[in-house]
Parts: sequence; structure tokens; C-alpha cells
Amino acid sequence: MSLYDDGAEEANRTRAHWALTALEAFGKQTGQNYSDGTLNIPDDCLVELAGDLLADIFHLARLNDVAPEEITTSGYSHFEEEVREEEEEREEAIG
Repeated sequence: MSLYDDGAEEANRTRAHWALTALEAFGKQTGQNYSDGTLNIPDDCLVELAGDLLADIFHLARLNDVAPEEITTSGYSHFEEEVREEEEEREEAIG
């Protein structure tokens, strides 16, 4: 079974759930338990929690001689491609 079996939109929803799982685990470690298990997280809570996690990932990167910019550039490139796939699929469905 492929991540894309149900289409790009559902694949991206699955990716969002993976991110939620990571943020929930991080929040449990830091005491930032903002999630109710759904993808609906208040903007300020999401920005705080994800920002803190990214900062800690950047500390890990620095300890491994990787520039944080490489991580953000790579991540944003992946995100843009995945959204583009979703939009192309939507356009194809419209005709």
C-alpha cells in the first residue's frame, strides 16, 4: 500500500497527522500539552510548540555540524512539492 493510494490530499493529511504525533510527544516532554488529538490546534499554540521543536532540532543540527538553514530549505522544498501535487490532482479532477 502506498501513501498516495487515496490521493495527494489524503497523503498530506497523513503527513499532518505524523507532525501532530511528533508535536504531541514533544509537548509531553516539555509540558506543552496543547493538543486534543485533532489537527485543530490554536494558532498561537502551534506556533509556540512547533517553533520550540524547530529550535531544538536546530540545536541537534549544530551539534552535528549541519546548518539549520539546510533543514528549513529542505523541509520547505518538500512541503511545496507535496502541495503542488495536491493542487495538480485537484485541477485534474476538475477537468
